[in-house]
Amino acid sequence: MTPIGSPDEQEQSEADRLAISRRYREQRGRELRELAQADLPREVTEVGQFSTVPIEALAAIPIAGAFVAFIARTRRARGDLTQNVLLALDEQELHLLSMRGELEGSRAEPVSAWPRADVRVGAIEAKFMRDRVTFEIAGEEPLRLFASSLRTNPWAAALVKALGGDAPEPLDLGEPDG
Repeated sequence: MTPIGSPDEQEQSEADRLAISRRYREQRGRELRELAQADLPREVTEVGQFSTVPIEALAAIPIAGAFVAFIARTRRARGDLTQNVLLALDEQELHLLSMRGELEGSRAEPVSAWPRADVRVGAIEAKFMRDRVTFEIAGEEPLRLFASSLRTNPWAAALVKALGGDAPEPLDLGEPDG
């Protein structure tokens, strides 16, 4: 008999970890879509969470990282943007929403919207430990946002693809059993 608390009992199988990851993807996708949809007039087809600064990567810089990350947190990249933003795509427009509060109980406030035909993905670059995505907007300065790796961020990757970007396929979590 295996004692309670033994390493064998505490270890999750790969199938268990994949099932947890699949549930997280579904739940997170639903939460982001509901958050974006709350203040938008048309049905959202894609939504992705981005950041205006590469916070996690900046904090990894020895000694100076904590200081640089603190300054980056207090700076706003554009006007009334918070550090965390959502991009939501409907059949006509791309919407930029500023996230306020933690995901539980948070809200997303519309900041800007552009006709879908006026926006395209210009570049995707690895920056620090994140992907920097440049959105080219007709008649405006490009919007440069950071996302966790598009391989592990299927929501942002789908939005990037919908706007003509060359996002990688998300990591394969396998098919659910049953």
